[in-house]
Amino acid sequence: MRHGTHDRSEEATLDHYITAEEHLPDEECTETTLQITDAETKRIFEARVRIAREPDELTDPQRLTVVTGPHETVSKEWYVELLDEIDAAGINEDLLRRLAREQETTSNIVNTRSDDLKVVLTYLVESGQYESTAEALRELAFEQLAEDRPALLEAYDTVRTEFEADPLRRALMGQE
Repeated sequence: MRHGTHDRSEEATLDHYITAEEHLPDEECTETTLQITDAETKRIFEARVRIAREPDELTDPQRLTVVTGPHETVSKEWYVELLDEIDAAGINEDLLRRLAREQETTSNIVNTRSDDLKVVLTYLVESGQYESTAEALRELAFEQLAEDRPALLEAYDTVRTEFEADPLRRALMGQE
């Protein structure tokens, strides 16, 4: 009997996540990216998810505690379905490594094909805020990524550092 109670206690902490109400999408059951915390490990990460108030609305529901209030002391029980297992486990560093390796032999030009963006970036250059549209776009994009996806930038920094620090590895990867 005690063993069964212990198992239920473990299950209560397994697959339990926490998020702030401010991170929730406007509509239930829509696919979204959500910042959540693993209740057991306290690791904060982003994942592609669906959320619902009732578990029957999801294919693989897991408990989600939604905290709210000025001191996040009020909580509501929701359910979350993790859609992207890679994001749920963390950043896919293998994908980052592959992309970094491929980038060594491809163009580094990113084309947005946006008249509006071009006008706004050109304004920032001509008003003296940036030296070039490329500089403005790089700085603004990295600022936004640092705010919205810091874990991705940290993981990429680790991957990039690995490439820079290991010339033998880079040479061997270049032969594949």
